Amino acid sequence: MQSLKKLIKKGVKINLVDVSVITLGSLLTASGINLFLAPNKIAAGGVSGIAIILHYLVKVPIGATMLVINVILFIMAFLILGRSFGLKSIYATVILSVFVDGLAQIIPNSWAVQDLLLAVLFGDFLTGIGIAMVLSRDASTGGTDIIAMILTKFTGIDVGKTLLFVDFLVTLFAAISFGKIIGMYSLLAVIVNTTTIDYVLEGISTSFKVIVITMKGKKIAERTIKELNRGVTILEATGAYTGEKRDMLWIILKRPREMIKLRNIIKEEDPTAFMTVSHVREVLGKGFRRI
Repeated sequence: MQSLKKLIKKGVKINLVDVSVITLGSLLTASGINLFLAPNKIAAGGVSGIAIILHYLVKVPIGATMLVINVILFIMAFLILGRSFGLKSIYATVILSVFVDGLAQIIPNSWAVQDLLLAVLFGDFLTGIGIAMVLSRDASTGGTDIIAMILTKFTGIDVGKTLLFVDFLVTLFAAISFGKIIGMYSLLAVIVNTTTIDYVLEGISTSFKVIVITMKGKKIAERTIKELNRGVTILEATGAYTGEKRDMLWIILKRPREMIKLRNIIKEEDPTAFMTVSHVREVLGKGFRRI
């Protein structure tokens, strides 16, 4: 009974963390849209870009338009792709739309940045971080990635290419509606936004892979397990030139501070050890994210 209560509490904690991160990410995304992108008619691809264009052409609220388009896309995805995007994605889609229209009523027009280049850079900085936060919790705000997946199903073209094609069409629509200058800035915004999301996601999930060649593998492994609470795999290695047997340690670390501590342990135990450190984009398993 006691263990069941702990499990329930843990589940509630995980859900609250997910909701909090998704909410904050959606708020940042909505801020980027309202402060930088929408006032300058910059349609940085995606559903938000379509909604911004329609807002200026037919005077409809951006957030409400995003919600309607996403609902249609979710239904299409369910019927054509046969997949469910989960409660977290539905929540992210709804709360983002609410934030976009809510902030539009609160934020004074004087706060909007009029410089197009600054609007692209800072707008994409905010929206990129916000979307990356949502994606990091295994959620989605819907968007043109659904259209890309549908196109991929019928054409066989890679999802990344179809997504780029769809976003390009949005920026082309912006150029036709608002002029070529706005269209070019919108295309630039698509590139910056994609780069920002990838960079933030990589920073969120990046870990360190450390390989150590040493004569004191057991001692280093013991201290790593005890002091860093990280697992160590010990393999037997043979030097090609000397023919000598060595221990090869394979270690995954989560934080830069852990890597520095490990380096100090190795320095104390075996200053002649050979050590390599590299980034890994994602680690699944005990001590990291669940598979």
